[in-house]
Parts: sequence; C-alpha cells; structure tokens
Amino acid sequence: MEDITEIIKWCNENTGFATIMLSVLTLIVSIIAIFVSISTARLPYKKKLLVERGSFISNTGIGFHVTATNVGNRQVKISSIGFKVKSIVYINTNTIHESQIVLSQGETTSQYYNIQDFKRALSKMEISKFTKIYAYVKDTEGTEYKKYFERVGKVMKQ
Repeated sequence: MEDITEIIKWCNENTGFATIMLSVLTLIVSIIAIFVSISTARLPYKKKLLVERGSFISNTGIGFHVTATNVGNRQVKISSIGFKVKSIVYINTNTIHESQIVLSQGETTSQYYNIQDFKRALSKMEISKFTKIYAYVKDTEGTEYKKYFERVGKVMKQ
C-alpha cells in the first residue's frame, strides 16, 4: 500500500514526465491497432496454394502426380501445373484439358505423369543427374509455387 502512495505522489510531482509516458504508450497501442485492422481487412483476399507431389500405381502403370489445393480465402486460377527442372516446365499435354483450372476454397486439382514418358523427357533435356526436380504450379497472376520432388538421377533409376 505504501508503494502505491509513493507512485501517486511521484506522478503528482512529475506531471510532465507522466504525461509523456502515457502519450507514448497510447501511440504504441494505436500503431498496434492499425496493423491488426489492416491484416484483418486483408484476410478475405488471401491467396495460397498447397502443392503436393508423389507417386501412384494404376491399371495404366506407375507414375508421378502433382496436386494443387487452394488453402487461401479466394479463387485461384491455375495457368500451369507440372514438374519444373531448371527453367523447363514439364506438363502432361494429354490430360491438361481435363484438369480443373479455377479452384475455389478447398478445391483440389491433380495432374498425373507416366513414369516412362517422364524419364524420356528428362533424358532429352540433357541435364546433370544431380539437378533438382520440383513439383510446380503457376497461377494466372504469375505467382509460382514449387515443392522439391527428387533429383534427376534417382528418378532415372526407378
């Protein structure tokens, strides 16, 4: 109780300093409130794609797939989906027309690649076996999403 009365007494004797401190605290809280309101206002317009990659086995053979899922808060239009090796994007031209291009919230689209066709395309590229392959998706706004898949040498051994 004694401490509180000393603080009150000190503040009464030093009103200028106490006023400056309260003004600074008010300014800091106001700046934080502005940042929170701006980030809250942007939330409905957030765009984000989740890129997954893997392999599959079907009655047509063994292969790889690239899957894109819209985990953002607005529609995303996909311009290309496939594998990226250096600056070359490998797209399955046989099934791209069957793929969903506009993804609403939570929707998914996939592209499947036959392993033999993919190996042939890699061998034509004449690249090092240590070159990285990425699962790749690009939207119509130019944003690129990629996730590491494998090195060329490991794919060629399969």
